[in-house]
Amino acid sequence: MLVRPWDREKDYDTLVKWWSDWEFGTVPKECLPPDGIMVEIDGTPVCAGGLYVGEGTQFGFMEWIVTDKQAEQRDVHNCLKLCIDSIMELAKDKGIKLVYTATKEQALHKRYTKYHGMVLAESDVKTFLRDLDGSYSKDLTWISDDEQIEKHNK
Repeated sequence: MLVRPWDREKDYDTLVKWWSDWEFGTVPKECLPPDGIMVEIDGTPVCAGGLYVGEGTQFGFMEWIVTDKQAEQRDVHNCLKLCIDSIMELAKDKGIKLVYTATKEQALHKRYTKYHGMVLAESDVKTFLRDLDGSYSKDLTWISDDEQIEKHNK
């Protein structure tokens, strides 16, 4: 397995394919954090995740954890462990002391607590977003759950 920093330009098409395969909306490239990790096996990407760094703080936000839906489950498990551990190391290298994340994916809930020493901090959260210039409001599927997508499409 190879761990490398993700390259938003070169890796974006791979991320878009994975998001599509999982029926997730497409995160705009300019909204991805510059810091992220890509894990490969024999030159083939298997999973990735990003780390937003709060400038001037010791706080980071891990987001956009995604895998190749076609990859072998054992490979996905091992690569995800390496990916998330590498994001934590990246955070430490950047002086981050707290890494926060949010997900509705049950498999990630288990993984975060079992393998990565994370603590469940909130269990009934609603998230909010404001599009300051209106350029993203047309398609928010990448950051909305099914219930909100249905409401917006009415």
